[in-house]
Amino acid sequence: MSKVALISVMMACMLISSCHGKATLTCEQVTVWLTPCIPYGTLGGSVLPLCCQGIHSLNAAYKNGDDRRVACHCVQDRAALIPLINYTRINQIGELCGSKCPFKVYPSTNCDKVK
Repeated sequence: MSKVALISVMMACMLISSCHGKATLTCEQVTVWLTPCIPYGTLGGSVLPLCCQGIHSLNAAYKNGDDRRVACHCVQDRAALIPLINYTRINQIGELCGSKCPFKVYPSTNCDKVK
């Protein structure tokens, strides 16, 4: 590989890592916190206390917009995999738990625009 090509690859890697390096949350963390919310999101009824605890933990973990975008993409991607998911219910959970969510999740949500 030529020096120019090697430098180009290194610069691209640095650019990619700098774009994503600001987020402190992972999708795995978001999934662990929000998994107890699935029964309400699919069946309704009462929101489980563990769900509300997860919502509060997630909101406390946001350090910046990158964290909120990671969480948005994660919730959006994982929700799409859940049969019978009800997005209206999903978007009510924050309010029901007394915690404001910085974004609404729908299949059409553009998570890249979350601030």
